[in-house]
Amino acid sequence: MMPGLQHLRVLVAEDEFYVANDIALWLERAGATIVGPTPTVQETLKSLSTVDDIQVAILDINLNGELVFPVADELARRSVPLIFFSGYDDLSVPERFRSAARLSKCAGSSDLVSAVFEQHLLNVSTLAPIYGGLSDQLVTDLVPGLRLRARVLMSSVKAADFLVERTLERAIVLAATRERAQPLDTWLHELMTIIYSEGAYGPN
Repeated sequence: MMPGLQHLRVLVAEDEFYVANDIALWLERAGATIVGPTPTVQETLKSLSTVDDIQVAILDINLNGELVFPVADELARRSVPLIFFSGYDDLSVPERFRSAARLSKCAGSSDLVSAVFEQHLLNVSTLAPIYGGLSDQLVTDLVPGLRLRARVLMSSVKAADFLVERTLERAIVLAATRERAQPLDTWLHELMTIIYSEGAYGPN
């Protein structure tokens, strides 16, 4: 089951028409809002000048013969997570982008959607309230405990993993509502209990 990308704005820069259409279609089906697709560096930079709330970016490294790194620099300045989506597996990426995610154009829809979800989750991994300080708990550290709890609640591993995904999706949307003093793990487990009790996951 692919994670949902509701409320997520994703920039797509890709110069191959059919590939760009596929990316946009896959992400829109998962609930994302697409900015683009744009086929050149200049058009992508122009889009960035009018949009300031992009949450994840998917960039082909070579856009009509021009390297996309000026776009990547601007996105990095905004702390937007990047996914280089390219057929150039051996193309040298500047050292400043070594930590960026990379995905081959041979990847399928579920791989791409999952990569977008994971990059957004990592970018907001503290899920700190906007009026509070950063939490010392990371979501990535708490996922094993959430999975264990979900597998106690659900009858199958697949259903349990989907319950965890739904919990994290809702946590992203509601991050600003968490009280400053409430431990992140407690809050996430409470969200999971609420989602489980809503009917599709639990007995009610």
